[in-house]
Amino acid sequence: MYVPGSLTTAETFVWYSATPDFTVGLAYLWKQGAFRFLGSYRFIRETVSTPGFSVSVGLQGIGTGNPGYSATLEKNFATKTGKINIFGGIGFRSNEAHTHPVAGLKMELPRRVTLGFQWDGHNHHPFVTY
Repeated sequence: MYVPGSLTTAETFVWYSATPDFTVGLAYLWKQGAFRFLGSYRFIRETVSTPGFSVSVGLQGIGTGNPGYSATLEKNFATKTGKINIFGGIGFRSNEAHTHPVAGLKMELPRRVTLGFQWDGHNHHPFVTY
């Protein structure tokens, strides 16, 4: 992921789904030369009429970024061209003394290419993943 306006500028992510509800990951922050440890747990699975509920964490040294935690609701919608995911919730950065609203939208296209953006309570971040 490359986001020129962010504190970390560029990150490379590797994710592993240990179970359908528990995912762990590792990110490398190119500008800082540091690693970020990631985790996500889905407490409530999405249904046709209700969103899912997840909690996530991203940890690294305080001088290399923003260690943080979030709790989000998310809902997926199938379309003819792919899947749309919408999420919203609350986030907390350990180097700040307050929470922020967080939100995002992504479109998963065929061949698992994803286009989207997320708002971290401060800035909007467009992204592309494969």
